[in-house]
Amino acid sequence: MKIYPYMNGSKSARALAEGLGIKVLFREGKRVKGHTIINWGSSDPDRELDGGILNQPYAVKRASNKLSTFKAFKEHDVPTVEWTTNLDVAKDWIEEGYAVVERHKLSGHSGEGIVIKSGDDALGLCPLYTKYTKKKDEYRIHVFQGEILFQQRKARKKEVPDEEVNWQVRNLVGGFIFANDGVEAPEAVQQAATLAVQALGLDFGAADVGFKDGEAVVYEVNTACGLSGKNLEAYVNKFKAYR
Repeated sequence: MKIYPYMNGSKSARALAEGLGIKVLFREGKRVKGHTIINWGSSDPDRELDGGILNQPYAVKRASNKLSTFKAFKEHDVPTVEWTTNLDVAKDWIEEGYAVVERHKLSGHSGEGIVIKSGDDALGLCPLYTKYTKKKDEYRIHVFQGEILFQQRKARKKEVPDEEVNWQVRNLVGGFIFANDGVEAPEAVQQAATLAVQALGLDFGAADVGFKDGEAVVYEVNTACGLSGKNLEAYVNKFKAYR
């Protein structure tokens, strides 16, 4: 078993490799054959990978693009946000009183390329718009071949001042971290996450899921998530068992 990373120097790939006692491959090189390959977030390998691959590159490519992700979700009835590529539809949402999320980067991460508009704000041209959906909680559910591997919940960092907290985009910059201890997401969240990973054709992935009033919505599935502490341990144990 070896790990093929989305970029040379990936910290999470290196942490996983150290936990498993295996090698991280350089992206460039000769054909690799005769190994089980953990594809850690790469949609475009720079070398030929011949053997059993966990997370085929085409599936990672689908997951890394927000538009192709939402199309797959629609095809497989995965609960998600309302979305459109039509500016006029997005304008109608604004007129109806909804906030609209402009997504200027289809393959952005950690809130990259997101602009939220509402009220009298003028919408700009971008490849994808989503209707902002309020949430009570947001979870990251790690799934491996149809089974829940680990569960996390986004929690506010207490040391971040109120005025600096972004409740709409709950990322590190917005004042949020992942809580790991004693997290048990609602059944609807777990089911939605499992379905989302399957819909994208992935063997494993970390689904970000919002929850409010008994309903779950999947935002995206990560194929090279951050690893440390308990979630790293969960991945190491699962891949050891698979090997």
